[in-house]
Amino acid sequence: MASTAQLIDGKALAEKILEELRATVMRMPRLPALAAVMIGDDRASQLFIERKKKACARVGITFHEYQCGNQRCLPDITADGLNELIDWVNTDPDIDAIIVQLPVPKNFDTDALIARMNPEKDVDGFHPENFKKFLNDTARLTPPLILAIEAALRATGEPLDGKTAVLISKSPIFSTPLCHQLKKLGLRAETMQPDDPQLPQATRAADVVLSIIGRKHFITADMLKPGAIVVDAGTTLEQTAEGKQKLFGDFHPDAQRQAGWLTPVPGGVGPLTVAMLLKNVVALAQQRQNNA
Repeated sequence: MASTAQLIDGKALAEKILEELRATVMRMPRLPALAAVMIGDDRASQLFIERKKKACARVGITFHEYQCGNQRCLPDITADGLNELIDWVNTDPDIDAIIVQLPVPKNFDTDALIARMNPEKDVDGFHPENFKKFLNDTARLTPPLILAIEAALRATGEPLDGKTAVLISKSPIFSTPLCHQLKKLGLRAETMQPDDPQLPQATRAADVVLSIIGRKHFITADMLKPGAIVVDAGTTLEQTAEGKQKLFGDFHPDAQRQAGWLTPVPGGVGPLTVAMLLKNVVALAQQRQNNA
């Protein structure tokens, strides 16, 4: 299959950011520290935690990993036990930033866990207080996924002002702030559900199509406008016939025939998001050290 799309190399962009962060961290009086709370056995989440851990090691950020609710560690943890864990991390003076790896098992309340975090250590920007501030343009940080997608769009060198964008998402925690940011970039953006019957018509008319749904190869070439900018932020982890774990994106490989620019999976938005997460960790650490 001939490919016409130019690939947006998120891995190369992330490498540059990580090198710059490492230089910054080495000049800081104390190494920044990130705490990651991982609940359950989701394979994709485990993979993402490992990638964040390795990136922290490269940059010089201390990584504190709290695994629970799985066969290896605290399998019977309760909501109260999780609250105690998050409270402890919230008040630990050595921790600058906190993430709760999503998704969490269905028997736990995701919104309650996010709201439990110290908003001053919330590096993802998911806390209700930070969520509201971002929409009011008063937040201290921009969520890493949004920074990653913005970097990918800018890497195309294409003018964005006045272009139409369709964001396919099932979760307001991602779509609401991202759509807000896209509009600030000058895009005429709208959010649509993946099961909306009008979706193919909308994506075929859009200059930019972004997806964060985690449905393997859901969006095909016939759903795209020729030359569209495609940003694939959805991932599905599957086991191949050889027994290896492989990530797949929301866009079908044939989308490369129609798209003008495309973020690959893996190697696109994923590594950029990790780099931007660490950029936020360093920013939070610098703020805390300056205020100490």
